[in-house]
Amino acid sequence: MELQTVSQVSKTLGLSAQMLRYYERSGLVKTLRKKDYAYRVYDEENIKRLQQIVILRKLQIPVKQIAIILENPDAATATEIFNQNLAALQSEITALETIKSALELFVAKIEELAAVQLNMNLLTDETVMELAQSLSLTQKNVKEIPTMKKLKQASETLNQLTDQDVRIVYLPPATVASIHCIGNKPEDRTSDMMRQFVATMKLARVKPDFRHYGFNHPNGTNDDDHGYENWVTIPHDMDVQAPFVKKHFAGGLYAAHTIFFGAFEAWHWLWQWVENNDRFDLNLGDPECMDGLIEEHLNYFNQYNLKNFDLDKDKFQMDLMIPVKERE
Repeated sequence: MELQTVSQVSKTLGLSAQMLRYYERSGLVKTLRKKDYAYRVYDEENIKRLQQIVILRKLQIPVKQIAIILENPDAATATEIFNQNLAALQSEITALETIKSALELFVAKIEELAAVQLNMNLLTDETVMELAQSLSLTQKNVKEIPTMKKLKQASETLNQLTDQDVRIVYLPPATVASIHCIGNKPEDRTSDMMRQFVATMKLARVKPDFRHYGFNHPNGTNDDDHGYENWVTIPHDMDVQAPFVKKHFAGGLYAAHTIFFGAFEAWHWLWQWVENNDRFDLNLGDPECMDGLIEEHLNYFNQYNLKNFDLDKDKFQMDLMIPVKERE
């Protein structure tokens, strides 16, 4: 198998460049630098590891457990982890069966009263509640998924976002201090520089409501030497020194979905939600945000104050946001 660039692997496996970079930062795979070649590449071993990761992620195996499986390629380790996930899935299936049975019961009860106007007090009727509480759970076997195609379909079905998963938020216009790095783990570099900037400028004191945004910012030539840009909102009259740049963020309406850091596959789900909803259209307008897709680190004020905060190890929430506008 020939060496493949990040862009080639991204297209072949259907993984975003950002997701590939996260897997590398997590230690699951490694890229190489080929002599006299500008781009980072994957060898055969790492491409095979990525193929395994794709399958395990579609089976809902968490990244941390995938790392354990890849580091300990013995049957006992994999079996133990799979059994743990089977137990969790069984609990979820049991809960869903309970809800399904209760809904079937309510449907049957309502159909009995079809000739009468529906009275929502039915839902508090003691008889119905007693029946719901005494429902017997039907144990059902999960059918084997024989093909990768069906596994992909099942994964996409489970991961579709609903209106309950997406918020429409308004981000106010703001003055921001921007730092942009290209190559050599730019997320880490911009993050470290931003934390130092916040401390040096005493931003927590002069603007305690400051917000922190970030987004991919390529160098204009390829995805293999990617860039990342970090913003923090600042007072309008604050001066910044190079390498920071003072910019204006236009703000606007955004479709937002909250994730824990690392679950970047959700970008695809959020994009699908925006494309398929009937109330909003894409609004990729702000030239300062490149393609308009931004990430906000939630509760960044507290993150900044935490000592020894590790971007890769410490769990924190972030919003993935796509600019939208209401349909006329």
